Amino acid sequence: MLEKKLTYLFSSDPTNGALNTTPQGDKFSVSLYAPLSVPPNAHYATVEVQSANIWNVVPNISALNGNNIFKYNDGTSDLTLTIPDGLYDLQSFQNTLNILIDNVPSAIPAVDTFTFTGDNATQKVLITFNSNGLVIDWTASTVRTILGFTTGSTTTAPAGQTIIADNIANFNLISSFLIKADFLHDGIPVNDTSIGVIANVLIDVLPGSLINYTPTNIPSANAHELIGSKLSKLSFTLTDQRNNPIDTNGEYFSFTMVVRYYVPEY
Repeated sequence: MLEKKLTYLFSSDPTNGALNTTPQGDKFSVSLYAPLSVPPNAHYATVEVQSANIWNVVPNISALNGNNIFKYNDGTSDLTLTIPDGLYDLQSFQNTLNILIDNVPSAIPAVDTFTFTGDNATQKVLITFNSNGLVIDWTASTVRTILGFTTGSTTTAPAGQTIIADNIANFNLISSFLIKADFLHDGIPVNDTSIGVIANVLIDVLPGSLINYTPTNIPSANAHELIGSKLSKLSFTLTDQRNNPIDTNGEYFSFTMVVRYYVPEY
């Protein structure tokens, strides 16, 4: 059997020819200059992603995630703050919250409200109340899912007292990215499902950095359905590890894909 190999470099950047890119940047299509063609007599067709470049900037707090609202009472009025979409850790969340509070003329200064810290031993968030009369409404504060608080949990405390979250913090919503191809029904199985996955890109860089995915052992996706086909247009999707849609925060992603198959040697 002779091995045949087709290599492609795909990018979601429209300036590189990407089509139908979604507003969130998680899906795009390409029209090939020559059709992807695997002959009918081919055997063992596979698809491999040999490298990928994805920016680690997908928001963990956003309107899309439904976790961007913080509501509290400062002793005189109810305040509802909308956290800008972004990839936050606890310190950056605190900084942004302080800015939002101080931009409300009627609110008491942020320094007199809440101090958020992390407890390494339990991986939970601690909130110190810096004034009397402060009340956090966790029912309306959708950011509770990131901070580890639940509806009905303690929402107030005297000045100087600290409360601990009910659950561990959940800032790390995304641990990896799935690259999926619409022309594969199977692909690499994820537990008991097959949804066209051709790569699982682990996040091994800090927020705001570029992931350079170059696996030592490249997983192969079963592509038997390509045998005998001729495709001129391909579409790809980037999701999180749970197959949830994501927002690439204005950044593009790219990857190198190889189609491998074997034909009889005559």
